[in-house]
Amino acid sequence: MKPAPHRKPFGALIRRNKDAAMAYLILMAILVLFAFNQYDFFTRYGPQSICNQVVTLAVAALAQTVVVLTAGIDLSIGAIIGLTNSAAATIMDPISVSVGHSGFGLVLTHLIVLAIGCAAGLLNGLIIVFGRLQPIIVTLATASIYSGIALYIRPTAGGKVPEAYTDLLTGRVLTYIPVSAIVLAVFMALIWVPLRHSRFGQSIYAIGGSEYSSFISGVPIRRTKVWAYTMAGLFSACAGLLLTAQTASGDPLGSSLFTLNSIAAVVLGGTALSGGKGGYVGSVAGAAILSLVLGLLIFWGVPSFYQNAVQGSILILALAVSILQKQRKRTAARYADSAQASGSASSS
Repeated sequence: MKPAPHRKPFGALIRRNKDAAMAYLILMAILVLFAFNQYDFFTRYGPQSICNQVVTLAVAALAQTVVVLTAGIDLSIGAIIGLTNSAAATIMDPISVSVGHSGFGLVLTHLIVLAIGCAAGLLNGLIIVFGRLQPIIVTLATASIYSGIALYIRPTAGGKVPEAYTDLLTGRVLTYIPVSAIVLAVFMALIWVPLRHSRFGQSIYAIGGSEYSSFISGVPIRRTKVWAYTMAGLFSACAGLLLTAQTASGDPLGSSLFTLNSIAAVVLGGTALSGGKGGYVGSVAGAAILSLVLGLLIFWGVPSFYQNAVQGSILILALAVSILQKQRKRTAARYADSAQASGSASSS
């Protein structure tokens, strides 16, 4: 008779993901407030509006999550989103006209834009890994470069985006299901889950947990980090394409807040800035919290200055909580080491 398979208790699962669970509880409370303030919340337009608000930042948060899990940070995500948004809005119509087919033109545009994002992320990774420089310095510098290229491509906001393309990514299917919700589900289920359980996913968690131990265990640290930043560029380009569909234009300066908001979403979702802990499922909740809080502030008629102040305060609070958790972890480890040393001394 075979022994029953060992199953982890539900309580242990909650404890292991308590930060992400807390983020979803906060999100539920915000959704309740949203329901009382948005008159069409329970119609077919309510979920569509909410998902359209959340999806771009949620995809940007995936880009930041992959990097933060390696104990790095990417301050160029907003600039890459602005670059790819500007490029997409500028070349989408000319390419469709030149190839004589709108569908093939859209596919070709997407491939070019995604390649731009990968190239930007790859450049970040190569400089960080082989230049042995701090990620915060490198990505801050490359953000300025990418923003400059975006301004060169499109000095002012504008461009031409087919209406069918906008309707495709911001509309609904089967009357009630928002396309943006499907896009978000694809990123969570078909991209993050396989990525999380792949060898690459295990490597980024290992590097974030302890780079030295990962090196001893034979984890390809350099290659993993380069791939992490490259994928961050790829996902940032995806966010840029979503932003293009939502705004139907390109704006090189309209995506600067995505960098800080993606960091805040990651931290609110329970991913530690020290790396090795967390995941994208929590980051989605963090992105939804930030997006819906901004929507509530708009509903309540709060001036834009105070909206930015509230978003900044949320970021500071999230960072403070992350730092306190890190310090508490270090203190507990120090006490454990002290207790172990005392026990060894007494036994001898």
